[in-house]
Amino acid sequence: MKWEEVKNAHPSAWLLIEAIEAHTEGENRIIDRMSVIDSFQDKSSKPALLRYLELHKNFPDREFYVVHSEREHLDIKEQKWAGLGVRAQNEV
Repeated sequence: MKWEEVKNAHPSAWLLIEAIEAHTEGENRIIDRMSVIDSFQDKSSKPALLRYLELHKNFPDREFYVVHSEREHLDIKEQKWAGLGVRAQNEV
């Protein structure tokens, strides 16, 4: 799914998404196609983050993000870690 489809299908929710197709442009991680793993109606992001940690621990090579569906656009910045590869950072 594209971000526009995802946010319309899950209004006002914290989402745990997986990047199916993504690429990097400069410092930005662009998610071209994604899958919604879980949707959380809580006001807090804590349940979504706990689920993220569980999945990331079990599947470290997959690209998961916690985002809120009220965002106009996804703004995900990559951070480069010396000797440890690249880590994407979700900008709020």
